[in-house]
Amino acid sequence: MDLTQDDFRAIRNAVAEFPGDVSNDAVGAHVAKIEDLYAPEKHAVALDPTIPIVVGSRGSGKSFWSSVLGQTETLKEAAIAYPKLGLSELIVRFGYTGVGGPDGISQEAIDKYVPAVATLEDAKAFWWATILSAAAQSAGKSSSRPGKFIVAGMDWEEREDLLISHEHRLRAEGKILLIVYDALDTVARTWPRRRLLTEALLEVVWAMRAYRSIRVKLFLRPDQIEDDALRFVELPKLRTGAVRLAWSWTDLYGLLYSRLASSSVSEIRRAFNKLLVANELPKPNRKAILTRRWSLIHDEEDQKKLMIEFSGPFMGTGSYAYKKGSTYEWPLKHTADAHAEVTPRSFLGLMNAAAKYGAAPADKVLTPDGIRHGLREASKTRVDQLHQEFPWIKGVLAPLAGLLLPQDEQIVFDVWKNAGTINALVADAKRHSYLLPFKNQEAHKEEELSKMLEEIGVMYRRNDGRLDMPDLFRVAAKLLKKGALAPSQHR
Repeated sequence: MDLTQDDFRAIRNAVAEFPGDVSNDAVGAHVAKIEDLYAPEKHAVALDPTIPIVVGSRGSGKSFWSSVLGQTETLKEAAIAYPKLGLSELIVRFGYTGVGGPDGISQEAIDKYVPAVATLEDAKAFWWATILSAAAQSAGKSSSRPGKFIVAGMDWEEREDLLISHEHRLRAEGKILLIVYDALDTVARTWPRRRLLTEALLEVVWAMRAYRSIRVKLFLRPDQIEDDALRFVELPKLRTGAVRLAWSWTDLYGLLYSRLASSSVSEIRRAFNKLLVANELPKPNRKAILTRRWSLIHDEEDQKKLMIEFSGPFMGTGSYAYKKGSTYEWPLKHTADAHAEVTPRSFLGLMNAAAKYGAAPADKVLTPDGIRHGLREASKTRVDQLHQEFPWIKGVLAPLAGLLLPQDEQIVFDVWKNAGTINALVADAKRHSYLLPFKNQEAHKEEELSKMLEEIGVMYRRNDGRLDMPDLFRVAAKLLKKGALAPSQHR
C-alpha cells in the first residue's frame, strides 16, 4: 500500500489541529469528551473510589479525570477501560470544582460560609456541608446546596445521623457515592487561609474512612499536600496513601497515536491506517485503545518505529546525526520539568506547533526543525499557563533573561536583588490579590524564591549546587545554555 504526499499531509494537518491548550474543568463547557478518553494503565488510581487523594502537577490530567467521573457517558467508557474498579456502581457528585454553575461549587461559596476570621471548626463545617449536600443530591434532592447543611456540619451528632442514613440507603441500593474535589489550589488567595481550608478538608477526609458506601476523592497539587506548615496529626498517613498522577513516555506517545486513530475525520483515519499497514503495525479499534491492547499504546519499539516514519530517526543530518538525539526521545527530554515529569499539554503542544512549522515535507509528518520550533512554542505556552497558576512567575523569570546556565545561586540572587524583584512582587501581589511564593509570610528573601521555583519544577540544583532550569521553561524565559536550543531562532 503506497503512501502519498496527501496521506502524510492529512496526518500532519490532524496533529496541527490538536487543541493548543488541552485543559479541562471538572464541570461546565470544558469537560472531557468521549473521543478524548485515553486510559493509561497507571491512571486507574484517578478513578479508583478506594484511593482518596490523587496528586498531580498542572496539566497532568486532574480535572480531566474529575470531569470523566462527573459525566454519565464518559464514566461508562471509563468502566470499559478499567473494568475492575466497579465504576458502574458509582454515583458521583462534586464537593468543590473551582467553578460554579448547576453542578459546581466555587470559591465564592467558601468565601460566603467560611469567614475571613474562621476557625478550623468553621472550615470543617463547610467541608462537612459539601458532603451532606452531595449525599442529599444522591438521594434525588437536587436543590440541596451546601449552605443548607452548614449548621448540621457543626453538629457531629446530627451530621452522623444524616450520613449513617445515607450509608444504609446506598448499601441497600448497591451503590457507592463518590464525592470529588477538584481545583483545590483555588480555595484561597493567602497561604494562611489556604492552609486552614486544606487542613480542615484533610481532617474530614480522614474521618470519612468510617463509611464504606460514601467515599471522597481529592485531586491536589503536590505543593498543597506537601506543605510542611500543615499540622494535621494524621497527615503522614494521608501522604503515604496518596498516589501521583504521572505520564510515562509510552503513555504520551500512546496518547498522540490514539488521538489520530480515533479521529472523527475519515480521511485522517484512512491515512493513518495506511501508514500503520505500510509499517506492519496493527490497526486499532476503539475498545482496543480503551483497554490498552493496541501495541502503539504500550510497546516502545512499535512507537519508535512509527515516529521514525513521522519525522526520521534523528534530530540531525549526516554521519553524526545520532549525536543530536532521536526524534522519539528528544521531544520528551526537552518538555520535562525539573522533576522529570512531562505533561500531555507540553508534549502535544510541541507536536502541534511542529506540525504547523514550515513547508510540509513530501514523505514525513514532521521535521526535526519543526520539532525544535515546537519546543519554543511549548515553552512559551507552558510559562503562560504557569502564569495563570502562579501570577508571580513572569516577574521572577524576566530579570534572569540572558543569564547563562547553570549558574551559582548567589549570581541568581544578585540579579533579583539588583532588579528589585521581591519588592515589585510583593506590591503586585497586593494590588492583584494573589498568593505570594513565600510560604513563610515574614521571609521575603531570594533564597525562599528559589526554593519555590525548585518545588514547582521550574529550577533544580545540579550535584555541584549550581542552579539550572529545564528547557521547557528556560527557552521562553530567554536564559542561555551552552550547546542547548537558543531561546529564539537566528536567521
